[in-house]
Amino acid sequence: MKINYNFLALSLFGNIRKYATKPKCSICMESQLIDHIKDHEIKPRKHPGVMKIRIAEVPVVVINAMKAVLKDKPVKAISFGGSELARYLKARHVPVEEDQIRYKGNEIQKQIEAKLGIDSSSLTDEQQEELELKYKNYVIKRLKETLYSWKPVVYNEHEALLYMVARFAPEYAVLRKIFTEIKTRDPDFNPHYMFDFGSGVGTGTWAARAVWGDVIQEHFNVDSSGDMNDLASLLLRGGNEEAEMSIKTVFYRQFLPASQTLKYDVVVSAYTLLELPSARTRLETIINLWNKTNRYLIIVEQGTNTGFKVINEARDFILQLGKGEEIHPSVTVAHVFSPCPHDLPCPRFMHDTTPCNFEVSYIPLPFEGRCDARKERFSYVVFKKGHRPASDVQWPRIVRTPLVRRKHTVCRMCVAAGKLEEVVFTASKHGKIPYWCARSSNWGDLLPMTVEGGKTEE
Repeated sequence: MKINYNFLALSLFGNIRKYATKPKCSICMESQLIDHIKDHEIKPRKHPGVMKIRIAEVPVVVINAMKAVLKDKPVKAISFGGSELARYLKARHVPVEEDQIRYKGNEIQKQIEAKLGIDSSSLTDEQQEELELKYKNYVIKRLKETLYSWKPVVYNEHEALLYMVARFAPEYAVLRKIFTEIKTRDPDFNPHYMFDFGSGVGTGTWAARAVWGDVIQEHFNVDSSGDMNDLASLLLRGGNEEAEMSIKTVFYRQFLPASQTLKYDVVVSAYTLLELPSARTRLETIINLWNKTNRYLIIVEQGTNTGFKVINEARDFILQLGKGEEIHPSVTVAHVFSPCPHDLPCPRFMHDTTPCNFEVSYIPLPFEGRCDARKERFSYVVFKKGHRPASDVQWPRIVRTPLVRRKHTVCRMCVAAGKLEEVVFTASKHGKIPYWCARSSNWGDLLPMTVEGGKTEE
């Protein structure tokens, strides 16, 4: 029996009948851009929405510094331990809140009473207290079995080395990609001051230098681990404690400065919010970082469901702060610069069970054995100070790998209306140039067109 593979591929996105009956999408591309492509001034695979970067490689100077740091150390054991640490961090969940613990504890207590046939309403306060004490250990045991046991990771000298070997390369690739998008879409932006919260081994500093170079005059790095700060400083010294730092304007602290007077052009929090002990602490930290932001605030987490939920929590919080100026008069209004083309509630969080994440390719460090390119998935949000300008084109963002097939391409996108739209691009329906641009685009790119109508994913 002959199999229609194109038909089968489309079925991955849902019921095929819906494609046959769904309303057509209205696709509109600027005539000026169409003319540029027709005149071969721009190739479709290099249209202005493409965010592709080369496979990221950690600078040789950093690798040499790491080799110097790891000299006379058990590199294989450190590499293995780093892989274990990376897996642990990827599987982390947010800490359980106190009200969740109380609620679950009350549920277990009620189950005990139901099993014993006890009516708690008929018990005196003393009898109720005696019952709770009698089964306290059982309740605690059940809580430990059913609730996630969150513990802070203490980064001593050894743990810092594990983190460096396992996480420097992927985090460098992620931050470099985000910084590159900012530079591409906002070429006139020249950041002079950068603030990195949870700076770890200084990955953000190196990624920012790779994109903006000497334009950045000061890097202010904050990490609660003194050993992490020492290792980050040592890498800037080429692995030699007596040498001078290759980037002289880098400063390290273990705590967030209380003063809000100093502002930084770029503020970064990468893979840090999940290290905070509660939702309240996360939100307090986010508003603190926002108050230090002069232009861009970047928040990055793992591309897991947990990481995405934390990113969406931060996104909602900052956007709501801007709306509640009577409550927070000192807070400047914000809009989402990336990845969302809108400031509305996240449609994936509202209607889907998969995270909104993206992917970047990188070359792992030479200490990890084979150096074949790997991929890192991440969730992120970039806020920009001020209202969204009227000139913002709000192009749709491709949120999953397009299905490129014979004579059609299926793109799933987040659009300016705050919805997920699925469009089957064909040359006959949408025009050759929009079709070629769609075929040339990838996960994470912007499509240089407006999309209205069509099938909404909910």
